[in-house]
Amino acid sequence: MIYNTDKILEDFDGTLPIFSISNFVMFPRTSYNFNIFEPQYKDMITDILKSNKLFSINNKIKSKDSKICSTGTLCQIIESKKLDNGNYEIIASGLKKIKIINFLDNQKKDYDSATVEIIEENDVINDEELKRKKLINKFLTLVSSGQEKLNPSVIDASMISSETLTNLASLILPLKSDDKQKLLELNDIQLRLEVLCQFLDSELKVESDLVNFNQIIPTNIRWN
Repeated sequence: MIYNTDKILEDFDGTLPIFSISNFVMFPRTSYNFNIFEPQYKDMITDILKSNKLFSINNKIKSKDSKICSTGTLCQIIESKKLDNGNYEIIASGLKKIKIINFLDNQKKDYDSATVEIIEENDVINDEELKRKKLINKFLTLVSSGQEKLNPSVIDASMISSETLTNLASLILPLKSDDKQKLLELNDIQLRLEVLCQFLDSELKVESDLVNFNQIIPTNIRWN
């Protein structure tokens, strides 16, 4: 399955519904399963499916103010199923990093919408193959200590770019959400990769904290 991001976004008008999730950070060029059960977000998905299927996922920091992080990921719904109870099961694929410019006055809706700008990231990686192999080896070593079994195709070098591999590891690994948010906010893929490798050099043991791999759907998706 190949996705041409430029074609998908050629009619994008710069406004998006905002799906804010507490302590969750989505990354471009990754995919994730969601069960949508909150009424305002079920309405949001219904509206999205009637239009261009685009929305943004933004981390919401739990606090008195419930702050929504301005940097998030523009996503597209690539699969959806409405359940008998009215909930939705969706697969969302991350396309581009975005920054919220301002929230729209959307009094008729119970969910937020915003004007956003797309942030282009520097995807040049010096000594790419060396750093890529290092990340793959360390990633495999780390997850092999967890209870989940990793499908080898997830890190098949013929299927996944270094950018996707870096972002996938950022999504899966049991970092705190504020640390993942900092990774997302880095505009340089090489720097994100290097920070991840530093994390993988630590003595952290991955056990029950490892995100369930069944929610990560990267194996048959390619982005242009």
